[in-house]
Amino acid sequence: MDELLSKLGIDGRLLIAQIINFLVLMFILYKVLYKPVLKMLDERQSKIETSLKHAEQIEKNLFESQGEKEKILSEARNEAGKVIAESKEVAEKLRNDLTNKAKEETANILEAGKRQLESEKESMFKELKKEVADMVTLATEKMLKERINDVVDKNTIEKNLEDLK
Repeated sequence: MDELLSKLGIDGRLLIAQIINFLVLMFILYKVLYKPVLKMLDERQSKIETSLKHAEQIEKNLFESQGEKEKILSEARNEAGKVIAESKEVAEKLRNDLTNKAKEETANILEAGKRQLESEKESMFKELKKEVADMVTLATEKMLKERINDVVDKNTIEKNLEDLK
């Protein structure tokens, strides 16, 4: 083999030395450079996988929180509907109470007005009786042309008027 190498212009010892140098260099590079680079790449791959798992968990949590948000919003809408219905019910009851109270006050005012009218009517009848009695007395006086005792006359006329009632 030496002949073949020498015909090609390659020195055999030099080739062996270069092969040994190459193997030594490969061993040194493997120990110093290749293992740390592989270790760094493994660590980086592990970090990436962890980050992906975290991202998936975050996405899952986000999806769950969106579902929970919808549930809370739905409950809030239902609660708001109940509050609105209760408010309408309370407003209707208040309106009915106020209407009834107003009707009662109106009835009381009308009753008071009727009593006042009745009282005024009685006063007017009494006054009218008095005036009629006075007019009858005057007419009787004029007819008889003499003065009758006013007190006796008025009592007699009032008595007669009450009998006519």
